Amino acid sequence: MKKRYQAIFCLLFALLFSGCGTTFSDEVIAKIDGREVMKSEYMVYLYTTTQNFVSAAGNDVWNIDFDGMTGEELVQERAFTTIQSVVAATEYAKENGVVLSETQKQAAQQAAADFLANTPPQDLQKMGMNEKKMQALMEESYLYSVVYDTLAAECEVSTQDMKKYQTEHTADIKTDYTEITLNSIMVNDAQAAEEVAQKAKAGVDFQKLFAEYDVDTGAKQNGQTGEMTLYQNYLKLRFGITDDLQKGQITNGIKVGEQYFVLQITDIVPPNDAQIQTIAEQIYRNQVQSEYVDARLSAMIETQEVEKIPDVWENLESFHLKM
Repeated sequence: MKKRYQAIFCLLFALLFSGCGTTFSDEVIAKIDGREVMKSEYMVYLYTTTQNFVSAAGNDVWNIDFDGMTGEELVQERAFTTIQSVVAATEYAKENGVVLSETQKQAAQQAAADFLANTPPQDLQKMGMNEKKMQALMEESYLYSVVYDTLAAECEVSTQDMKKYQTEHTADIKTDYTEITLNSIMVNDAQAAEEVAQKAKAGVDFQKLFAEYDVDTGAKQNGQTGEMTLYQNYLKLRFGITDDLQKGQITNGIKVGEQYFVLQITDIVPPNDAQIQTIAEQIYRNQVQSEYVDARLSAMIETQEVEKIPDVWENLESFHLKM
């Protein structure tokens, strides 16, 4: 399912950067081995780190103590560590002749455009981002991925340990990677969601309800019907569902961000034995390689000379509502 409201964000972004009162002032906030880190760059990483943080743990995460650190302090630290990793990967790429292909550069440019189109204007204003800056950051991000894969290829993965992992985690993999096909209707408020759910449960055709109630006009114009197929683990994370789903089930309204969704489960397909083996092998390989690459990058980061500009850090904005 395509990102909803993309067209609206494109329009608002164009207005935002056409001189409509933005007061963002870019400045150097740190230096890593002499390489200047701009405020705009850090704010992008802070934004994405915040989004991942909330997606994984929910909005209550800001009230949790993390070994003496607040959630906000932890996000700030991780955002800067990510920049350090990107800088380390960039230096590794220079020293080892690792470069992006033209196809990867084009993909990075498209990713930059998508980010600008799909990010709320008020958050873009906090970042002070423009197309040129965003493309440069995305190219660095893609180069990091290439370096990551290059380092991961050095890591040997034990076949015996991989088989042991599969044996121990077969049941979890079967549950998490069951494919759930569903229809969805997105509305703007709880009352509309309750009305949709009641009508759907009473037997009103779900597609008729989609045509009448769904607020994503762009999706309708593109011929989309709200249908999607997701792995069960992602579905539960995305919509905050805790109970097992049943074929034919229609949910009550589920709040996601500022919108509400009503879901109709149309099919449930668990992975077969061959698929479970493939998934287990990939998960285990990723874990082992990730630990190896993280260790390599951490060693590079430890040698970096880091200088932060104290005055700038005191006035940085955040991307969550403080309670």
